[in-house]
Amino acid sequence: MRILVRNTAAQDWKLVEPAEYNNEAELQRLLAESPALISVGEIREGIGPLVVAVSEFGLPGSGSTDLLAFSAEGAIAVIECKLANNAEIKRKVVGQILEYGAYLWGMTYEDVDAQVYQRRGARLADLVSQAVDEEAWDEEAFRSNVTHALKRGDFLLIVTVDAINEELNRTIQFLNGCGSPTFTFSALEMRRFHNGEIEMLVPYVHGIAPTTSPAATEKGRQQWNERTFFQTAHDELSEEVVNVIQALYDWTKKQADDIGWGTGKYGGSFIFYYRVNNNHNSIFYVTTRGILWFTNKLSAGEISQAALMEFCETLGSYSGFAPIIEKLTDAKAAYIKIQEVFVKQPEALAQFKSAVLRLGKHLHAEAEL
Repeated sequence: MRILVRNTAAQDWKLVEPAEYNNEAELQRLLAESPALISVGEIREGIGPLVVAVSEFGLPGSGSTDLLAFSAEGAIAVIECKLANNAEIKRKVVGQILEYGAYLWGMTYEDVDAQVYQRRGARLADLVSQAVDEEAWDEEAFRSNVTHALKRGDFLLIVTVDAINEELNRTIQFLNGCGSPTFTFSALEMRRFHNGEIEMLVPYVHGIAPTTSPAATEKGRQQWNERTFFQTAHDELSEEVVNVIQALYDWTKKQADDIGWGTGKYGGSFIFYYRVNNNHNSIFYVTTRGILWFTNKLSAGEISQAALMEFCETLGSYSGFAPIIEKLTDAKAAYIKIQEVFVKQPEALAQFKSAVLRLGKHLHAEAEL
């Protein structure tokens, strides 16, 4: 795979070169500082970006997993980092991360919270509230979801590597394709490139679980659809917010290449996709809680800097988007409350649609190069 970059003011394209990680600790540190780089939305639809990560989380009887990370909704990811030159990447890492999941399974929220406090010097809920908009965040739902995930073993088990090998890839496909585990098992390939002072990451998820599975019913999740989504939205949200969501959904049906539906346990979502080079690129999703999340394709730097800058510039004329632009450019989880932005500033909805359409043109144009 050849990757070329150029400054928009320059004429010549320059080839970027592979950049190796010095060690596994460097890869671990990168993800600990920016957990939103982990594309959990591709692993399981309807999950928001990871917002808090804890390094070397101790599991009595098992050792310490490289990272334990959480989404604002309460999803739990167990992450182990390996480089391709480590012999453990072939087989041992699979048993290792399954063992971590086994020892995490059955712990209580209080157990996890105490470990987080020991590692980070702050309570888990406080760390999450600092990483998101506290007013839009439901701490009670977060605690409940974490508790249920721990009880059921409902984890995202993720091996993060600099380069995948066939043995690991096939094992992951087997674990997700055969049987109905409560957990999902994936590998995140984090290839790194550079050209001068420009550094690039190309994340790619291997072993994406099916949207629905027999385990979904067991775990209490459901496959949402248009009917169940809007029934719930009408029950939980004001008429003004529902009207905006309906307008967004109707527009999404016309403009998106595909629409996806989440499998959330306590709330629904629909997802706006652009299809580029046969890949589904999720751009944003809207939840039954009246929140619009910008997905990892934006918040984790998985699109070009030029496309992201153009997107942010289009949004920039409205004050409601200012905090979002800052988070997107810093590769952090970003979302808006529909009530605060689109209801109070109706003209901002047209600006948002324009930004998404321009982003789509940019993504498709880049794919043709």
